[in-house]
Amino acid sequence: MRGRQPEWEIMGGRQTERGGRKTLGSGAAAFGCGLLLLLAAAGGWAAEGAVPDPEAPGGLLARLHQIFAGLPHLLILTTFLFFLCLVEGVFLYFSDSERRHRRLLQKRLKYLDRLEKRFTQESLLKVDSLKTQAWLRRLLKKVRSLEQLQRLLQQADVTWPLGVVLGLFALCGALGLSLGYFYRGGLGGLLGLGLGLFLPYKLLALKRAHRLKKFEKQLPEALDLMARGLKAGHAFASGLQMVGEEMENPIGMEFFKTFKEYNHGMDMNTALLNLCERVNLKELKLFATAVMIQRETGGNLTEILEKIAGLIRERFKLRNQIKALTAEGRLSGWILIGLPPMIFTVMLKINPDYTLMLVHHPTGRFMAMTALFFQVVGMLVIRRIVNIKI
Repeated sequence: MRGRQPEWEIMGGRQTERGGRKTLGSGAAAFGCGLLLLLAAAGGWAAEGAVPDPEAPGGLLARLHQIFAGLPHLLILTTFLFFLCLVEGVFLYFSDSERRHRRLLQKRLKYLDRLEKRFTQESLLKVDSLKTQAWLRRLLKKVRSLEQLQRLLQQADVTWPLGVVLGLFALCGALGLSLGYFYRGGLGGLLGLGLGLFLPYKLLALKRAHRLKKFEKQLPEALDLMARGLKAGHAFASGLQMVGEEMENPIGMEFFKTFKEYNHGMDMNTALLNLCERVNLKELKLFATAVMIQRETGGNLTEILEKIAGLIRERFKLRNQIKALTAEGRLSGWILIGLPPMIFTVMLKINPDYTLMLVHHPTGRFMAMTALFFQVVGMLVIRRIVNIKI
């Protein structure tokens, strides 16, 4: 009786068969394109230089011959072979499954190599970002917002020194101040200064929000991986290491750093608190609190991790349901916000004198400012209605 064929051989055969079909399809397409050129050339050879009458009804060959009438036949043949080989080579290059697998494997090996090189024993020590600027450290030592900026850089995974970031803030503020003062005077300078200081902070906040959102999506899978490791007999610290080595950034990097801190002598509770400080998420704080309580009182940690992962997934499901139910209100808000400027622009194009009365006449300016005020109030009210916190 014949034995069962291994699954990997079956999958390999299927991939080879699909690759062969794709290759035949690309070759047929390239051959068809080149065949039209050859038919046009053949029509030219058969006619021996005769050009068909444009008024006479002709088929595809006659039209192609009109296009390629002045070209040498050898050039047409060479062009056909060139494009045939080019299309075939490009398709084979991008459709090679082994090439994609090798690229993913190389990317993963580079990531693991960076993990080991980045988190050495010295890199885990807290470094003062202003140690080279003693005068700046003394000047800003009592500024409380400086610690918030340092925490923002840490949560956004920005490795620039704090002095460089402060210099960038000052440069953007000076640029905004200069441009605003040049175009609009003193008031424009103040607005430009505020905008120049706000934009870098907003970019850092957006980078942090994007990183936290990605971390939140990865957290349930990471908890399931740790629970499976505990079921297999691994320790909790080994579960942190597995998450760091198996999962992508940002959760892989943060969990691996927590493992390195514990591996170099730090208490596990302190390492988890540092993790919650670097990643400000409610779900992560729930995980850290549950682990610390379990280490003090005991219990089934595997079951705890599975329940937390299920709870996080249920929160995701509820959040998506709320987004679906409030989609109409959010769309109405965007329409109501964008409709007045759009109508103003259209009216300005149709009848400028009538529309500019809202700008030049005192009563028109009062009406415009009143409408703008209620527009902002309506936007805030709609935002308050549709943004439901879970």
